[in-house]
Amino acid sequence: MKIHNVRGYIQSLYLVEYDDKLLLLDSGCRCDVEVIEKFIVEILRRPISDLKLVIVTHAHPDHSGGSTFLRSKLNVPNASTEKVNEFYSGLKGFGVYWIDILLTYMVARRKKSGFKNIIFPRKIVIDHKLNDGDMIPGFEDWVALSCPGHTSSDLTIYHQETKTAYIADNIVSSRTSYNPPYPIIHPKKYKRSLKKYIDLGIENFLLAHYNENKISKGELENLIKKAPDIHRSHSNTLFKILKRLFG
Repeated sequence: MKIHNVRGYIQSLYLVEYDDKLLLLDSGCRCDVEVIEKFIVEILRRPISDLKLVIVTHAHPDHSGGSTFLRSKLNVPNASTEKVNEFYSGLKGFGVYWIDILLTYMVARRKKSGFKNIIFPRKIVIDHKLNDGDMIPGFEDWVALSCPGHTSSDLTIYHQETKTAYIADNIVSSRTSYNPPYPIIHPKKYKRSLKKYIDLGIENFLLAHYNENKISKGELENLIKKAPDIHRSHSNTLFKILKRLFG
């Protein structure tokens, strides 16, 4: 098994390579479908049919945005939790969807990634439904773990033999520190998810933002301490800004 870090539009994509198959950990943005295809065909020199499955850990544009297009263009099935489609449902979800599109473009501008089409369906078709503790179909050495907090449906994909986990956005790294993500919808659940990483003894963390990191138990404990006790969402962030401006 070899894990490749593929540079996506605003995030790292992880492609797990075996002799006879490939597993993609999150689909990236819509515009990353071409990047993934090019990496498999031109860099790995393998047929695109070797890509057997894409995981969708949660509903944000840089994690679920490419799933529909990988499925329709390249015939790649996906696996996710049923809850992933709750995030952008209804009128409130419609508003959150467009805010997340805007935030993605803001990050892309900061990273000088250019302007690309990232519009994607708010609801995805799920081929394989994952619950906490389920083995990944066709890749039974990996296990899905329910680790919510950033959203209500975050999945961590865990490889016990190598003590490696793809945790998507549950930890964000900078040059000097590890930080909680934005938003954090469920603060208590988020802290429990970090505690789960400690209890499992995970050593190697594949972060969507950014790269692979070895994070110690002490660093995880410090992260739990500095994680917020109240939820941080688009609505209460906007309220704070308005209060600062007009309060």
